[in-house]
Amino acid sequence: MLMRLLTLYFCLLTISTSLHAETDSAQRLEDVQAEIDSLSDSLNKDKKARSTLYRQLKKQSKAVSTLNRELRDLDQQLEQKNQQLKQLEKAQDTFRQSHAEQLGALSTQLRAAYLNAQPHYLQVLLNQQTPGKLSRTSTYFHYFHEARQTQLTAISDNLKTLDNNKQDLLIARQQQQALFEKRQAQQQRLKTQNAQRLATAKELDQRVSTQGARVASLNEEAQALRDLLQSLAQQKPVKLLHHRPFAKMKGQLTWPTKGKVIARYGSSRKLGKLTWQGIMIKSATGKEIHSAAAGRVVFSNWLRGFGLLLIIDHGDKYMTLYGNNQSLLREVGDTVNAGELVALSGDQGIKQYAGLYFELRHQGSPTDPMKWLGKRS
Repeated sequence: MLMRLLTLYFCLLTISTSLHAETDSAQRLEDVQAEIDSLSDSLNKDKKARSTLYRQLKKQSKAVSTLNRELRDLDQQLEQKNQQLKQLEKAQDTFRQSHAEQLGALSTQLRAAYLNAQPHYLQVLLNQQTPGKLSRTSTYFHYFHEARQTQLTAISDNLKTLDNNKQDLLIARQQQQALFEKRQAQQQRLKTQNAQRLATAKELDQRVSTQGARVASLNEEAQALRDLLQSLAQQKPVKLLHHRPFAKMKGQLTWPTKGKVIARYGSSRKLGKLTWQGIMIKSATGKEIHSAAAGRVVFSNWLRGFGLLLIIDHGDKYMTLYGNNQSLLREVGDTVNAGELVALSGDQGIKQYAGLYFELRHQGSPTDPMKWLGKRS
């Protein structure tokens, strides 16, 4: 559309120079001017429409990120609740067994007393004739009574424990069911948001379908990243205590995720003269992304062309970038260690690729991450 606009513009200039030569040029000039105005208006409308779609995509991608993060938290809560239920059920079985043993002991004690035809305590006292025998009999009945009382108290306490444990089990199961239902609702909301995001991304792809438009779009995205990094560079420098200087970690950085490198630094993007400024690591959506080194999160948001993007400042003007994510798990200001979970991989930024887009920058300029990453385990 832009090329057509420029062609019409030059045509307008040509016509205007020969306006006095031909009488019908005036009408042609008006027609060309009208078409230029129409194309300009269409171009502006298309630009506004794309801007609106990008805003929608940003909002939808962030919503998907939040839902994925909450879903992950719910899964962890469910796992903890399942472990609690297992422990409660195990304790319940132990208490039931203990209760049965206590009842059995009491039953044995009472049966032995009955078989030995033990008389009533008062009757024994009245029939005793010698003080020594009376003392021994009294002591025997005292111990027997204490043993029986101990058994009865233990049984009573065990019944209370069983009852309390039963209530705890009931509450835990109710909580587990509530978490499960919440998770199902969350999955449905995530499905809806994902569908909206994909529809928006598809509409954007249709609006940037020609090679020229895609090159222009990629250049705009690269400029947006440069502007962002320049803005971040003006912030207070990050100082990490008790960590090795980043410059001394060349060839030792932690791989942010497992997967095949499907796009290498400096290779062609097959769009004009554009090349990759980082590497693309193939990975299914939802896989864990880890920090390559210790640092502080300075950006955690959506950026056009990079999707959900996380940037970690490692000090001494070194930064690592993690783009194309499904969900961001760290916020601006968070301090992270090497190998710490920071995001989940996705396909929300780099077109036609699923996995992690990883960049390494020093003083704002990209450098080959492969020279910095350590050997894979």
